[in-house]
Amino acid sequence: MKKTNPQTGKKKGKARWRSTHKWIGLVFSVFIIVFCFSGIILNHRRLFSTCEVSRWWMPSNYQIKDWNQSVIKGTLPADSNRIIAYGQAGIWLTDCDFGNWHDLNKGLDKGIDNRKITNIVRTGDGTLWCSALYDVYRYDKTNKCWGKVTLPGNNERVSDIALRGNDTIVVATRSEIYEAIAPSYNFALRRLKTPEGHSSKVTLFKTFWMLHSGDMFGLAGRLFVDFIAIVIIILCISGIVFFVLTNSVKHLSKQAKNSSAEKAERLKETIKTYAGWMRWNVKWHNKLGVWLIVFTLILSVTGMCLRPPLMIPLVMTEVSPIPGSTLSSENAFCDKMRGIRWDANLQKWILGTSEGFYIADKDFSSAPEKMNGAPKVSPMGINVFCKNPDNDNEWLIGSFNGLTRWNPATAEQTDWFTGKTPVVPKGIPIASHAVTGFTADLKGKTPVVFEYSAAPNVKMPEMPDVLKNQPMSLWNFALEMHVGRCYEPFLGSVLSVLFVFISGLLLTLVLVSGYIIRIKTKKKIT
Repeated sequence: MKKTNPQTGKKKGKARWRSTHKWIGLVFSVFIIVFCFSGIILNHRRLFSTCEVSRWWMPSNYQIKDWNQSVIKGTLPADSNRIIAYGQAGIWLTDCDFGNWHDLNKGLDKGIDNRKITNIVRTGDGTLWCSALYDVYRYDKTNKCWGKVTLPGNNERVSDIALRGNDTIVVATRSEIYEAIAPSYNFALRRLKTPEGHSSKVTLFKTFWMLHSGDMFGLAGRLFVDFIAIVIIILCISGIVFFVLTNSVKHLSKQAKNSSAEKAERLKETIKTYAGWMRWNVKWHNKLGVWLIVFTLILSVTGMCLRPPLMIPLVMTEVSPIPGSTLSSENAFCDKMRGIRWDANLQKWILGTSEGFYIADKDFSSAPEKMNGAPKVSPMGINVFCKNPDNDNEWLIGSFNGLTRWNPATAEQTDWFTGKTPVVPKGIPIASHAVTGFTADLKGKTPVVFEYSAAPNVKMPEMPDVLKNQPMSLWNFALEMHVGRCYEPFLGSVLSVLFVFISGLLLTLVLVSGYIIRIKTKKKIT
């Protein structure tokens, strides 16, 4: 019988902790396992880059319709009657009415994740170049397919590709700049110098993020976090098995009491077998739980800090990077590069980073300078970075913060939709217009703004089935499961935002209660 306080009738300490550990762990175990499996996938994006999931498995807000879901990021005229459209669904050749669509992805690596195109440019000799998530490609007009281009020494994701004049290609990875000049187009590293007044500090949010994924210590760190995730999965499964075996033993014991001697003997043998499994199961459940409690708690606590409400103060707090970690880098732009464009009017490069915009010399010989009065870009990154077709002095900067007309020479900014000074959204970094793409190449040259979850600003033709049926990458699927966004139709907007935080609290409670039960049991034995 469970011990109770004779005065209050309430369960005593150990029984109360046992009940908490048991029932929260059982009910929540499925979600914990999903967190762990999805986290392992998120830790190895390139490994799973060829894996895809049909969008029909997801809620309706993940379906592609009305040109949403970043299907179209931008376009490039192919000739007077055709244009090349690119985005999250790869590269397509279509007419100026978006009527007929032809696949232009031959030569790109398989998998929708490998076909997320950030930009396409054309050099003076008519050659097409594009930047995908991991690689740069050059179009072979003879074989009518894309060929992969080598960036010497690069082992990170590609952020953007840009053209200066007609003969210079520049590629921005997440940390570096590579340049290639006609006719050889051999890419060479152009290391960026440290800007004046640069601070090596990083946000506490990024510190927690890198610690949670293990990426703070490179591949070894990610593999260790994978191991901890597997341990948590084992703890969940072994906990469920223990619960099932315990109840099975109770049920069989009752049967044995009301059965014949022969049947009772058989049932006792089964009970004995189950009891052996229970002892082995609970032994390793306890050992793994106690031995790795510090690491499982770190994983749980850092995870709950990466979503609202705790992420907000962490984003606003800066700390020094941990020495020896991947955050401690001599490169001031390490993992910060997001976009690059050549401004012919200024005769300068404009660099879009996670910390704002910088301006750099033609040959990157001097340190880039921070640009004051530049648009505020959503943490999700730059989605539109092109010249305003109506004003050559202005750039259009689009993100989930909206679409801004920006004159770098005067620092003047205008909201594309309202014509007023842009207003940066507070709290959740998503404005009323979550911009994902832009084109002014359609028939009539009317600018079209594409949004993540809404129809474009102008009436568009019906989307072709070939785009509607584009799958979701397994990595993106895992991300939506891991952060809880896919549960919004069932939980509502508020609870889905707080899902990770609440989950982290419950997982922490399960881990702590399990540790307390084990410690109390040991004390009782000794």
